Amino acid sequence: MSRGRWIKIGRQLRAHRERAGLSQTDLARRVLLSPAMLSAMERGARGIKREHLERVDRELDTGNALVNLWDSTSDSALPTWYQDAAKRERASTEIWEYHPLLVPGLLQTEAYARCLLTMGLPRESPAEIDDLLQARMDRKTILRSDRPPFIVVVLDGSVLIRPVGGKRVMHEQLGHLLDLSERPNVSIQVIPFETEYHPGLYHAFSLFMVPNQGTVLYTENRHSGAPTDDPVIVADYARHYGDLRGAALPREASLQLIAQAQREFS
Repeated sequence: MSRGRWIKIGRQLRAHRERAGLSQTDLARRVLLSPAMLSAMERGARGIKREHLERVDRELDTGNALVNLWDSTSDSALPTWYQDAAKRERASTEIWEYHPLLVPGLLQTEAYARCLLTMGLPRESPAEIDDLLQARMDRKTILRSDRPPFIVVVLDGSVLIRPVGGKRVMHEQLGHLLDLSERPNVSIQVIPFETEYHPGLYHAFSLFMVPNQGTVLYTENRHSGAPTDDPVIVADYARHYGDLRGAALPREASLQLIAQAQREFS
């Protein structure tokens, strides 16, 4: 993300603090941050976290002004065609994802995501890759929110054995999946590589359950993404997702398979 984004957020943070008549030390104490960290945030240093802004918004009663600014500027670094999907992702109470080739973005480590972006976009500059990477990492803040969505992920077994980024990157990535699976709101299932009758080898997709909007299907290719709330199409994909979960191993067996794959990358 460009430094201009952090400066913009920092200026608004300082303005809200001063409007409330609080010193940096006073506000830092109230939101459980060090004065040095709050000072760095106001100067526009990199590393401002959404959960920090959530606490500041609550303390200063800003009407979520800082979080909304964080979200809007985060989306601006995403591909234009994904920005709508990112908003739905944040608003979802439940997310179903299937991927036959890769770990989905919400579950990716930074190293794994950087490797995918660098390989997939070889003509982008290092700065552009950094911006895209930060935007992808920013999406993961929903996992740390006060009310995170329930996330159900089905992976094809090939995802566990493809050495994206090499052994170290894959070892870390698979360990991250195991760590995430310990959360009550995350369920990961794997369709074994040996499965002969596989119901979904053609493309990845996501289903977002959004309050007051119903369920939205999202699919994408290299250059575009397509959300739809057409009830017939959404219902078809929901049934298809049930078939995928039926072909996948149960949760505990899936985690054992992930752990076994991780050992192979030791």
